[in-house]
Amino acid sequence: MREESLSREIRYGKQDIAELESASIQVHLIYQKTAELFRHTVNSHEDQDNPAQAEDHMIDFTGLVSSPAVLQKWIQAPGGWKCIGCELRVPDGKSAHEQQQLLSDRLCMKAANGKRVQIEMLIQAVVWSQYEKIRMLAPWLGDEPFYTAEELDVIARYIVPTYFSDRPFNEQGKLFKIHQPYGYIPLYQEYVDAPSCCVQVDGELLEGRLLTGVFVSETQSFGLNPYLKDGDGGRTYMQAFVQ
Repeated sequence: MREESLSREIRYGKQDIAELESASIQVHLIYQKTAELFRHTVNSHEDQDNPAQAEDHMIDFTGLVSSPAVLQKWIQAPGGWKCIGCELRVPDGKSAHEQQQLLSDRLCMKAANGKRVQIEMLIQAVVWSQYEKIRMLAPWLGDEPFYTAEELDVIARYIVPTYFSDRPFNEQGKLFKIHQPYGYIPLYQEYVDAPSCCVQVDGELLEGRLLTGVFVSETQSFGLNPYLKDGDGGRTYMQAFVQ
């Protein structure tokens, strides 16, 4: 995937900045909470199934549970801001090979059939699965479901529906995108139309869709990184400007 930096400015209103800063932190805490639950559940099953080999197969969720920095990917859709997922950021000073290996180790796990799963998208799907179960079973869950009422509202407003099957989208007649890098288990996410964008790079006009990266660490949002994503997955990064 091509990644290129560019000093072109993308303008954001103060209200958009304030909403993204607040929403990104809330979404990050939900990711962390869900990753911790899933880590505990999966590793407990591994321990019960084969205690002698459990330690060798423990899944590393530290990237999402306590990553020093996460880049969330946001789209300003007609219905408001939507988060389609996140990426881990690795410490500076690492070589390209070391960065790739760190991200691969943190973001992937092996399923029972030997295929791999992207943890970042898996957590997104688990969040939505939990959300729908709580909404459906709310009358029987008592006063303390896994997500609070505030967290349920955040999920409904900002996190894009993501499933392990395309059936929900086919039943609802909605467009969806398949996330399946080579050798990975497919996950299905509702298609969110990002705004069109054109930029000039070395005399060449690039066209694509505008996404907004939001850097989050712990309980702090510390910067926007808008970028144009072309049809081949290449990114051209730009600068955020508050108007």
